Amino acid sequence: MIEESRLTGLKKHAEEINAIVKESLQGALIALMRQKTYERITVTELCAKAGVSRTAFYGNFKTKDDILKDIVLDVNKVLVSVDGGTFRRDTTLKWYEKFFTVIKEKADTLKLLIDAGFQSEYLDIVNEIVLRNPDIPVSKKYQRLIWTGGVENAIVYWINGGMRESIEDMAKFCKENLAAWSY
Repeated sequence: MIEESRLTGLKKHAEEINAIVKESLQGALIALMRQKTYERITVTELCAKAGVSRTAFYGNFKTKDDILKDIVLDVNKVLVSVDGGTFRRDTTLKWYEKFFTVIKEKADTLKLLIDAGFQSEYLDIVNEIVLRNPDIPVSKKYQRLIWTGGVENAIVYWINGGMRESIEDMAKFCKENLAAWSY
């Protein structure tokens, strides 16, 4: 019989391997999307590029769309971690500047998602995140949806336009045009 401590170690090792497989597949998908359209990428070439088996792929994802969803969630984890959450009493100019700095850092990945037609799915995932708390009153849910829709449209327009406006200008546009949100 296997000791409990060894079993725990094996489980941790398996989780680490799965994390590496997921990261490899994400990186491979992004690299392939730089070379060809998303629709033309096959699971076989994705696995080859990532250096993983199809079994490893299907052990972590059902479809390549699931990898894109994972990428979106990872990007949003970074965005949400920007100097505290989005929905608070006063979303400051400084907060928006940090937010758009992260957007600019992630612009290459975000542009690939936009170009792959994942804008709607991206918004769905973001909406799911901002509505996660079931105790939020309906009026606050709509505030959050309006804010995320407005910010996402601004991000897409900015990225598609080559990010000609400065981070400071983008922060100012959002601060001036989106109401400060409270809980």
